[in-house]
Amino acid sequence: MQINLNTVTLTTLCLILSACSDSKTQNSEVTAPKPNTKTSSQITPTLTTVSQTQKNTKTPQIGTYEATMKNPALGRTQPLHLTLQEGNMFTAYPNHEPNNKTHGNWKVEGDFLICTGTTEHTKQIMKLTIDSTSMELISISQKINGKETEMFLKQFIPTGTNNITFTKKPNP
Repeated sequence: MQINLNTVTLTTLCLILSACSDSKTQNSEVTAPKPNTKTSSQITPTLTTVSQTQKNTKTPQIGTYEATMKNPALGRTQPLHLTLQEGNMFTAYPNHEPNNKTHGNWKVEGDFLICTGTTEHTKQIMKLTIDSTSMELISISQKINGKETEMFLKQFIPTGTNNITFTKKPNP
């Protein structure tokens, strides 16, 4: 005996629909939904923007920043420059090395701004970790012979201060 597959499918569908309609008629009261009486001018759409759905964390602003750091070799303080650019690019350098700037990419990971790049002359890979809210420098590390080494940050903190913090410079 050969059964047509379409006939079986159609019969099964009819049984399902029949069972659904029988269960609706068994309800004691069936009420039709009320029509929407609002005019199109009374309906206010609710839009959610990306910024409303994201965690409220401070993202660094594009611009030029400066911090004061101690230069242990020179025995005095000097500016440490940081420029955050569009496209997540950055440039950083201490004042005594304007020809050996670090260029690379920045990103925000949790509460931290991570700047990773390569120096122009010495070709060292440098990584700056900065608190993205306070802009306090948390660590500096460099990759030497493939091994990442964190620099002793305390040697760069100026006398009389507790940290190295970047402040935004006004736009020129």
